Amino acid sequence: MPIKVFNIKNVNIQRILGGPIKPLISNRDISKNQEFALGVFKPKEGLFFHTHPRSEETYFIVSGTGTVFVEELKKPVKVKEGDVVYIPAGMPHGVKNTGRRNLLIAFFLSPGDTNVGYSIGEDCNVLEEEVPSP
Repeated sequence: MPIKVFNIKNVNIQRILGGPIKPLISNRDISKNQEFALGVFKPKEGLFFHTHPRSEETYFIVSGTGTVFVEELKKPVKVKEGDVVYIPAGMPHGVKNTGRRNLLIAFFLSPGDTNVGYSIGEDCNVLEEEVPSP
């Protein structure tokens, strides 16, 4: 398959797991082994609490501040520009912009499999209660 070059300004935002996401590389078009997307979150926006049963995920915080919720930690983790968060396969997680300006996150999933992520709670505050098993 040939390389693909494009500009993110030409990629439409989609609502994925409750958040505004720009899917850039996926198994639907180019890659078999990875996915790459950008989350462009306004204050108080985020992703529903969800899991990827077979995919590891890495967050790179490009700009802004927010809170990442990871079931294993049982507490929110504050993140800021330059931070990297690794989430193992099958680990319930979510994110929310808790800052005053936009939060831009680069999401990397491997193996790339768009169809395996699913929501297990619309609000990351589900961590205050018992987290349902995926």
